[in-house]
Amino acid sequence: MVIVAQYRQQSACLLFCLLTFGWISGQTARGDEPRPAWQTPPLVRLIDARDGQTRTPLSWSAGLDALAQSEFVFLGETHTDETTHRVELAVYRELVKRRSGKVVLALEMFERDVQPVLDDYLAGKIDEPTFWMKARVWGNYRSGYRPLIEFAKKHQLPVVASNFPRPLLRTIARDREAGWKKLKESSPHLVPQQVLAQSAAYWRRVDNAIRGHLEMMRLPTDPEARRFSTQSLWDNTMAESCVLAAKEHPGWLVLHVNGGFHSAYHDGTVRQLKLRLPKAEIRTVALVPALNPAASELRGKPSADFVVYVESRARDKDEGRWGVTVGRNQRYRLSMPHQASSSQPAPLLIWLGDDGFTAADGLELLRSRFGEDWALAVLEPTYRQTELDGSDGGRWFYPDTFSSDLGTATGAVERIWGYICRRYPVNPRQVIVAGEGTGATVVASIAAHTDRISGKFLSLLPRRATKLKDLPLPLKELWGDDPMPKRTLMVMAPSSQRSWWQSELSAYAGEGIGTKLHAVADDRIDPDRLLETGIATLSGDQADVPDAEDGVLIIDHSTPRAQFWARLQVLRHRKRTGQWLRVAEQPVEGKPLWRVKVTPQVLAPPGAVPRCPGPFGGTTVLVLPEDIDDATAQEWLKLESNDPLAAQSRFHRLRIVTGKESRKLADVLEKLHSERRKNVLIVPAQFAASPEQMWKLKREAATWDDRMTLQWLPGLGGQDMKGMLTRTGG
Repeated sequence: MVIVAQYRQQSACLLFCLLTFGWISGQTARGDEPRPAWQTPPLVRLIDARDGQTRTPLSWSAGLDALAQSEFVFLGETHTDETTHRVELAVYRELVKRRSGKVVLALEMFERDVQPVLDDYLAGKIDEPTFWMKARVWGNYRSGYRPLIEFAKKHQLPVVASNFPRPLLRTIARDREAGWKKLKESSPHLVPQQVLAQSAAYWRRVDNAIRGHLEMMRLPTDPEARRFSTQSLWDNTMAESCVLAAKEHPGWLVLHVNGGFHSAYHDGTVRQLKLRLPKAEIRTVALVPALNPAASELRGKPSADFVVYVESRARDKDEGRWGVTVGRNQRYRLSMPHQASSSQPAPLLIWLGDDGFTAADGLELLRSRFGEDWALAVLEPTYRQTELDGSDGGRWFYPDTFSSDLGTATGAVERIWGYICRRYPVNPRQVIVAGEGTGATVVASIAAHTDRISGKFLSLLPRRATKLKDLPLPLKELWGDDPMPKRTLMVMAPSSQRSWWQSELSAYAGEGIGTKLHAVADDRIDPDRLLETGIATLSGDQADVPDAEDGVLIIDHSTPRAQFWARLQVLRHRKRTGQWLRVAEQPVEGKPLWRVKVTPQVLAPPGAVPRCPGPFGGTTVLVLPEDIDDATAQEWLKLESNDPLAAQSRFHRLRIVTGKESRKLADVLEKLHSERRKNVLIVPAQFAASPEQMWKLKREAATWDDRMTLQWLPGLGGQDMKGMLTRTGG
């Protein structure tokens, strides 16, 4: 993930701009005054620096000595990271000390037309509120860049507003070169005197970074036309500003702070400076936020002369929000084949289920199919949530956190893969990472962005995948001398998504990823059949999947829980009879029809009625359908009288809600409360209730929510009971 993390932070910086217009010293804590509890640890504990070329650790003094010998130093930052800004201020202070004050600070965050305002503030001619208003300071100026400006003001040091003025961009966007020439005549101090071309490699990185927004950005494809694009004007202007600052202050060091993309790989602004001053002594620093700087690995083509990993602790203002970084525990379930051993290691299947599913659900779906031969690792989704029908489920990502959510999932899968390979008898050369629905979308991203896992990836019926194009791909030339992991991604998608996936997989293939696309006809979309076919194909086996199903299991609604339970029933039916059923909401012409029917008779055997969870047991309340007849209701009440739960445990009880007389839900809860039985599981006595049914029940029980522990299960479809599955026609 290191190559990906560096590249993403540079690309995120670029996209932000386009869319919105032991390495530090310090003193140790020994002998210092006690630090306030709200302070962060000393900076020396939060960073880890490396030489970008040799990848060796870099000490604070050696790094600063090298920077101090330069004519120009570029600090490539992530704009909103707190630790990054602390490092920048520390570097500025130390360079000022080493160069006896002869350091010019230049900032991307200020534009040339506000230079007089900046100068007036540094000279004390205007107050700070006036400066803020007239200088168009960034939204995170207070926490990010104010300390740099205040240090310069205190020590009477020059600061250069290096960037191209935003008010002038419209003129050049409209008239291109003619607009630039016009501005050069009318306002020569505001625009670069030369607009030099960027490298082809740079434009490739730009296109990759904004690949999902190319049409919206309307960036021209012709290199000459791109010369006057916003991105090119920024780099040309910032480079020229640095050159002018060096000429105005001979013998001084120019320290330029910019987004990481502008100085990465000695390209962009840095290359533009080299074109103007070929013999200039330039050094670049990439400041890369990381959860654990000391454990971060520097891989791929060097992005800078020095790479400083900074601990990601807090983010300042970004689109009206702030954030802090905290650790999280990625849970998963693991199943190992009994015969696996060091001499006979098992292949490894890592699974990411669809939204609405839990890791336990996924393991139950996989174990009967693959558990005898494969090691199975099933991840919990990133976000735990309660589904509309009250069942437990999960979610992998949200639109506004898509990139970070998928980055988290990639890191989690890499760590799970590493741990299992280290600790269990699995074959690291036989790994498949597979997912379904939204989990399949995450798997496609992992296949594209992992820099560790060599294996095969299966994306089964991916959903909500369009934002994958927002993620830049790790370009193959940026791997440097490090070998790319060998990856093959197979996507099994509906035929309606064929053209979109062809385009996306073509981009992946261009960066060295093996790809396969299997378009599935609408009448062949059966996730379980496709799963077995896909795993068999990727593992080189023959899939034991019939060409046609033997019947259709009809469900009334398609909630994730109903789908999951129906698929479980199909698996159990197949195991008992050898017949293969498909799950559907509508009958299929010419196919036998099956339904799940819940009766008191099938719930009578031990273990059929779900127990209320809790350390001291509880009561399971079965709620009968509203339209049930009296005779059937009496059959259910007999089940309560014989209470199969109480027969198994003195801590568990069964109660029936018929909806009549004293058997309404509120009445039953009132009686349980009077008996001091306050831990209750409420379950509709049917296969799977709809969200509307569940919300109605929850409203009826609302007055008891603060007096009892109420838990919910949207039906009995998950129970393994003989006789539940019955043929109804066809």
